[in-house]
Amino acid sequence: MSDRAGTAGVVGLGIMGGAMTATLRRAGWPVVATDPVPAAMAAAAATGARTVPDAASVAAEADVIVLSLPNAAIVRAVIDGPGGIADSARPGLVVVDTSTLAPADARAIGAHLAELGIGYLDTPVSGGPGGAAAGTLSVMAGGDASDLAIARGVLETLGSRVVHCGDIGAGSVAKACNQLIVVATIGAVAEALALADASGVDPAAVREALLGGWAASPILDLHGARMLSGDWAPGGKAVFNLKDAATLAGLSDETGIRTAVFDAAVGYIRALVDGGNGELDHSAIYTIVRGTSPTAITEPA
Repeated sequence: MSDRAGTAGVVGLGIMGGAMTATLRRAGWPVVATDPVPAAMAAAAATGARTVPDAASVAAEADVIVLSLPNAAIVRAVIDGPGGIADSARPGLVVVDTSTLAPADARAIGAHLAELGIGYLDTPVSGGPGGAAAGTLSVMAGGDASDLAIARGVLETLGSRVVHCGDIGAGSVAKACNQLIVVATIGAVAEALALADASGVDPAAVREALLGGWAASPILDLHGARMLSGDWAPGGKAVFNLKDAATLAGLSDETGIRTAVFDAAVGYIRALVDGGNGELDHSAIYTIVRGTSPTAITEPA
């Protein structure tokens, strides 16, 4: 455990935040955590984390606070709402925001926290719940190097790769690039397996063959297996990819760079969400490609 920060805080104990809390506790970090869902609080307490009623209580004790929240509006509420971080603002505190935000939102939140004397890093992550549980996430950090130095011990516990991408907002740009590749690849894997099946060739055998060549990827491996087993229990909910689509559309407009491959793949995501299945894992787009219904839902192992 790093001596650069003594106590870690976690706000948001869902699939990712709960797994990160457990990883921090296994590594020996004192953790103070909060979430509005009682079951999530109980799960965090079972890891040895100390649970408290609100983000202000977390901020009163933690040196580094990890946010794992769905969107910018909730991040702002956790900072400025009743019982928010701002209620316990103190110099030296660093907020590490693993939420997936638009770069402009990250920059605005960082500027606001700077006015309160609080450091801010936009540090979206990739690797999913499995990576959070194993401490092998890829962390894309944007912010001041001095704030990163304070938070590095926490981040290196959560991730096997921590890369300083630039100023606040740079982490969010990197995550948008990550999501572009992820969604496009999920779409390509779904099409490939559906094409094999429709051609009378065992898609499981095709996946196995492709895993030995240039087409191999964690998405072909993990999401390909989900597609073939019909396991749509959410690791990454499809509906969240629509937020990625909005971010990428904004970046495309700003830069003039077209994202045609991503745009085509996100069409499958939209169809899944429009069909009332946005809470399923994004690998369920396989059913859209095949023209079937995502009815086989199993619990994650």
